[in-house]
Amino acid sequence: MEGNARKVYEASLQNDKELTYEKFKEAMTSHFKETPPFATEFAKFSSAVQFEFGNVKDFSIRVQGLSQKCLESDSENEKVSESFKEKLLLSKFISGLKANIRTQVLIADPSSFAEAVDFASRVERSFDVASPNVNVISQTDSNAVEGVKEGFTKTLDLVLKQLEHLNTRIDELDKQKDIPENNYTNQPPSQRRDRKPLKCFYCGRLGHIASECQRKRRDYQQGGQQNRFQSYNQRSFDRQTKKLASGGIYSGSLNSRKTHVDQKSGKAQIIVMYNAYH
Repeated sequence: MEGNARKVYEASLQNDKELTYEKFKEAMTSHFKETPPFATEFAKFSSAVQFEFGNVKDFSIRVQGLSQKCLESDSENEKVSESFKEKLLLSKFISGLKANIRTQVLIADPSSFAEAVDFASRVERSFDVASPNVNVISQTDSNAVEGVKEGFTKTLDLVLKQLEHLNTRIDELDKQKDIPENNYTNQPPSQRRDRKPLKCFYCGRLGHIASECQRKRRDYQQGGQQNRFQSYNQRSFDRQTKKLASGGIYSGSLNSRKTHVDQKSGKAQIIVMYNAYH
């Protein structure tokens, strides 16, 4: 032996000539045994209640064990009378029962703990017969639940497929928005009819606008723009002259030429007024 056990032996048991193993064991156990405080044990006993899914029999065993821990004492002077322990145990057992069982037991008013346990057990069995286990459902109800679950699963799969198709369509529309407008002629007919074709007001062709026209850019580079305006002015002058020659009346300017109409003869006289810059 060593430590505190050796100290206890040398202090109280070493000189005992009648020391036996049982006496030695009892002395050591009583010396080193940790006895919980009475207040702690009594609090456990006082707060004991029947569990929600526990039965009466289990609760009676548990509350009886708690009462023995807090009401039993090794000291002769501190022993509690058996009648008081019986009444205290009976009172605690009844108060800790479930509400529906406790009401029936209070009406019966049992005189002993054993009688109270027996009566409470019979009340519990009667409730079990009247109200079967709610966690057990019939086969018909089980089949109905499975049918609803299967239908919900199919509906969910259909919705997910529709969402996937919708996302694909949105991606296609986003890609169409990224296509430049000058690529209109390269688009499929199904897409071209959704918008008006682009037309160049310079060359008259489809597929681009004037600011992107290659012909316009080439004409500007080669000085063709000035020739283009001169050609237009010449055609305009020819049309106006032809109108006057056919008997039309006109008074005004024809490009850089000034024209007067003879009011008496109705004949047109064309006076060419050259531009000062020519």
